[in-house]
Amino acid sequence: MTKQKSDATVAAVRTIVPALIGVALARLIAGVPAVAEVLSWVDQFIKDVAEAGGVPLIGVTAVWLIQAALTALVIWAWYALARALGDRWPSAEKWMLGSEARPHYVARYAS
Repeated sequence: MTKQKSDATVAAVRTIVPALIGVALARLIAGVPAVAEVLSWVDQFIKDVAEAGGVPLIGVTAVWLIQAALTALVIWAWYALARALGDRWPSAEKWMLGSEARPHYVARYAS
């Protein structure tokens, strides 16, 4: 396997693993009754404001948007935590991201 292909594989694994974990964690967090109530309240509030302003939401609920943003935040936090722990304990990074190897990128137009 070439170095470039190996780096691409490492990068893919280190992207997919935290994304899956982040989605699972975000779904668990959203399932907490207090969080679900807050999301529902925010959703109704945004619907009311949109209706008052004459802005159609076109089938996208505020809960969906908030959950998408929170999911992205959880994924980023998991990845950042894994990188920070990996600086001290590489095995933690391997467990959290699926690989302790960090891809090395070469500038496309390097001279």
